[in-house]
Amino acid sequence: MIANTDVLNQLAQLCHQAETGTFFITTTDNKACHILLENGRINALSFGRERGKAVITTLPFIKVERFSFQQNVIMPLPSKAYVDDRENLLASLGLHHAELSSTSGKRMYRGAEVDTKRTIPSLKKAATEASKKPARMYRGRPVQD
Repeated sequence: MIANTDVLNQLAQLCHQAETGTFFITTTDNKACHILLENGRINALSFGRERGKAVITTLPFIKVERFSFQQNVIMPLPSKAYVDDRENLLASLGLHHAELSSTSGKRMYRGAEVDTKRTIPSLKKAATEASKKPARMYRGRPVQD
């Protein structure tokens, strides 16, 4: 069995190198995970019956038997497996991927000032933050429950 941190670090390294191809993972209970990379961006994910963003929450907890990367090989996956291009999936995994975006720490959202400062979460925080709901808004103001 291989440590998940080694697998996730290898995935992050491939993203930082702007690689294109398919990242294959097999688990100890004989399940397959496919992660499609295109120019360093994660485009699609598939693991067992899960597709797309649902794989991100389970990826840090799978028991990895083997993993490999096939450069310039794009595995055909169903349309549910593809994710939005604007999402930074490495950040939700607890890994950092540098992006060019606004560097200001605050922005306006529905009349309220929202802090957009990036933090690099740990692997334990990634699973809890993925299930955390955003603040409820009513007429441009956050609702206190």
